[in-house]
Amino acid sequence: MKDLGGLDDSARLALAHALIARLDGAPFGTVPKRELDVALFAGLVDAGYISDADPVFVTARKLEITPGRVKSLLYSYRMAQDTGPGFERMLAAVRMVSIARGGDAVLNVEDAYWRDAFVARLKEVGVFTDRSFNSERVVLDADQFLDAFDDAFGNDGADAKARIEALLAEDDLEGRVAFVRGVALRALGEMGMAAAKALLA
Repeated sequence: MKDLGGLDDSARLALAHALIARLDGAPFGTVPKRELDVALFAGLVDAGYISDADPVFVTARKLEITPGRVKSLLYSYRMAQDTGPGFERMLAAVRMVSIARGGDAVLNVEDAYWRDAFVARLKEVGVFTDRSFNSERVVLDADQFLDAFDDAFGNDGADAKARIEALLAEDDLEGRVAFVRGVALRALGEMGMAAAKALLA
C-alpha cells in the first residue's frame, strides 16, 4: 500500500482504534488473520485511506490486492457495519440500467452484500429475481417491482419510485419502450425531491 505515511494524526488514530477494538480482550496471537484483515480494512475506511463507496477495482488497486479479495473484505465489513433496516445505503448501491412497463427491470449492484440484501428484501415482499446472466445483474418483472416498492423500502423508496414512474411517463410520451439511466435508486429519489423543490421555488 502506498501513501500510508501521508495519513494525518486523526486518520492514524482511526486506524489504530479499529485494530485495538478487535484485539482488545484476546490473548496475543489468537485473533485469526482473516479477522485482523477485516479490522484493518475497517480502519482504513475510518481513516479515509479507502472508501467503501468506491468501485471494487479502485479499492483493489489502492490496496494492491485482487478485486475478489476486496469483495470478500467488503462483505465482511458490511456484515459488521450494517445495523438495518434503513434502506438508504442499499438503494444507493443499486443502479437502474433499464425498465419497461410490462417487461423487465434490469438493475446492477456491484457490491455483493448490498446485492444479497436487496434480493432478500424483495423476496420478503414476494418479488423474485433472476441473476443467471451476470452475478452483478438483478433482473425482475418491472410491474411487480414497482407494485412492491413501498412495501419493500418504505419512505426510503417512495421518492425513487415516484421518479421512476415520472421517467416512464416521459418515455411513454416520447414513444420509447424503456429508458437507460445507470443511476442509483437513491439518486432517483433525490432527483425527484430536487425537481419538486425547483417547482415550488
